[in-house]
This record gives sequence, structure tokens and C-alpha cells, in this order.
Amino acid sequence: MAYTLDQLQVFVTVADSGGFSAAARQLGRAQSAVTYAIRALEEESGLLLFDRTGYRAALTDAGRALLPRARRLIEDAEDFQRQAQGFAKGLEAGLTIAVEQFVPLSLLGRALTRLHTTHSSVRVRVIIEDRARALELIDSGVVQLAILAQGAALGTQFESVTWSTHELTAVAAPTHPLAAADSPIAAQDVRSHLQLVWTPLAAALDSHDAGVHATDRWYVTDIQAKRELLCAGVGWGSLPDHLAAPELQSGRLVPLKLESWEGSDRMPRYTTVLVRAKSTIVGPAGRLLYEALRNVQ
Repeated sequence: MAYTLDQLQVFVTVADSGGFSAAARQLGRAQSAVTYAIRALEEESGLLLFDRTGYRAALTDAGRALLPRARRLIEDAEDFQRQAQGFAKGLEAGLTIAVEQFVPLSLLGRALTRLHTTHSSVRVRVIIEDRARALELIDSGVVQLAILAQGAALGTQFESVTWSTHELTAVAAPTHPLAAADSPIAAQDVRSHLQLVWTPLAAALDSHDAGVHATDRWYVTDIQAKRELLCAGVGWGSLPDHLAAPELQSGRLVPLKLESWEGSDRMPRYTTVLVRAKSTIVGPAGRLLYEALRNVQ
């Protein structure tokens, strides 16, 4: 095959503009040059692409069938050119982002949408990891950026910036006995009801009593699984506000008003942070994603 991109572009332009003369004006070429390009394409393909018997050239059946494929080849070539230019300017081939389970993925999704709109060639990998593992992956260079719940101080090799703030919400299914309470629920009243507790996988087999108020408790290592079990009526527990909100709105869960939580009259709050290694070499895609995350609403 000796088709050229130029011939395909002329083919598409003639089809879209409705004739050879209109295509010549649009392309800024002599009509003879447009005619020559189409004839060369027809000779190479062994097909008649335009019927020239009428006042205006009209696509033949073969021309109509091949037009979408010609468009796709041109788009692929343009995409190839954009990627090549991006790589020449230091654009990353891919980014890996580590996210802790308590991070609002809807906010991340908005930032990633902006990244894809601007740099569609960049392949993104989002992995769900606990804090310790995420920091290991950043330190080793496997992960370029992490979004974590704020915890103990980071090592000097990392830099972080506050991203979002959230509050835990005590919830249960509408059918749960605690859901019928009209007044704040005392600590002794929740103690006798099964509590679902989220715990990191690494601590799942150990005693992990932070945020535990019930004598009878089950541990879950996945926050999404915990939410589904709560909706199914398997005990009561707490969820981050961004995970509880849609279930409260739909009625699958109801809020529980507790008198106290670990000695406080309000539910705990937590902050998420953007974390990356100070030694990370950030390319155009990384910079755009970082700024999109910092400005996402």
C-alpha cells in the first residue's frame, strides 16, 4: 500500500466540502492538485471513490464505506503526533497514584478527568493501599503521588499539602434497633449492639480498638464492604461523610446521634493530604494533576 496521509486528508476534505473546487479552496491548493491526489488514491486502492458524472462529485458506495476509516487513520496519525511531541517535551508515559480507603474518589475523579482531557496519552494507574505501603511505593519511585489520611509525621524525604477535611458519621440501616432512637444514644445503649469496625489489613488479626464502642464487634478491612454490610443491617458503625452521604440521601442508611464518641460530644474529623517524594522529577502531566487536585471542588 502506498496511500499517504495527505491523500486521505484530501479524500475527507472533498467528501466534507461537497466537491473538488470547494476542497481546493479549503486546503489552499489548486483544484488540479486535489484531483491528482484523489486519482492517486483511487489508483492505489483500485476503487472509484467519487462519481464525477453529476454536477458535483458524489461518493460512491465504496467511498462512503471507506470514509470513516480514512477519518480514523487521520485521527490516529494526529494522536501519534501529539504523543510524540508530548514525549519530546518530557510528558510522562504514565502516572501511578496510591489512594487510601478513606479518600473521596469523586474528587480524585474530577482531577483525573481534567488530566485526561489535556493529556489523553498518559496512562494512569490508581491503586488502593494503606498508608505504610503507599509511602514505601512513593519512596521507591513506583508511585508518583499519594492521597492519604493525615497521620503520623512523614519522613523528611516526603512533602505534603492538605487536601480535604471530612467527618465520620455514625450510621445504621433503617431496620436496625438503634435507628428508632429519638434522642441522643447513650454509650451503654450502643455497647450491646454489634459494631462494624474498619481496620487496615495489616492490623486485621491484631487487637485494634480505636473507635470501638461495642462489646460485640466485627472487623472489616475494606471500607466499601463495610458500607454494604451496614446497608444490609449487619450492625452499626461509622463511615466517612462522603461515603455515608449518598446512602443517607437514598434512605439505605440513617444517621445515629450518639451522646459521645471516645469522650467527645462530636464525631471525629480527619484530613487528607497529597504526598509525594521531594526527589520526584515531575513532568507536565504530574504538574497538571497536582494542581488539578489542589484546586478541585
